[in-house]
Amino acid sequence: MTVKSALQSAAVRLVGTKPTAFFSSTDKLSVELADLVNEVSQDIVKAHEWRALATLATVSGDDATELHDFPSDYDRMLTKGEVWSTSWAGLPFSRAKDLDEWYDIKSFSSSGAPGWWIILQGKMNIYPVLATGVDAEFYYISNKFAQDTNSLPIAVFSADTDTFKLPERLLTLGVIWRWRAQKRLEYAEDIRNYELALAKYITDDKGSNIIAVGTRSPRGNVGAAWPESITA
Repeated sequence: MTVKSALQSAAVRLVGTKPTAFFSSTDKLSVELADLVNEVSQDIVKAHEWRALATLATVSGDDATELHDFPSDYDRMLTKGEVWSTSWAGLPFSRAKDLDEWYDIKSFSSSGAPGWWIILQGKMNIYPVLATGVDAEFYYISNKFAQDTNSLPIAVFSADTDTFKLPERLLTLGVIWRWRAQKRLEYAEDIRNYELALAKYITDDKGSNIIAVGTRSPRGNVGAAWPESITA
């Protein structure tokens, strides 16, 4: 589905018409909706750490570099994300909680294992510097929430044929309430519909959380406990 179909659905509900084009049109409604959809898409991206936008980054050691550039499509780190060393299985880098701790680490702490990290000057800082052949890996949220007709990721809608990587319905509902708010029209019900849909999609995106109730089933290679008392 394309951004065009999302905007057509919004236009039908707003004014009862179905424009044939948006980003190439000079029609007032089409221009307004094409402008709003990029703002709405940013709200949606920022609302949740969408799995469809989660991307694994790798920075490689060279025995010298401490400040590493983020990928060109970097938007933000995961709230609960770790930075992992490829040379220390299952052991992540420790995160410096603030600049004072970072200063203390660099000034007075030993090398540690595998080390520490902090975001500073818009870069990923890792200390001690990564050795040659050692990588650090972490997940981040990409700012490229859509793709063009050639399936190339993009960070802004610019053509009717662009497609959204997240639920298209959120674009429609978001554009509806924002357009009405912009026109100083009543939009309480519209924003409520958008927020309910957003909450539902966020819940679905997280996947199932299985809660075990009662006695857990034993593993296949575990025998049953002896039912009688054991005396010395």
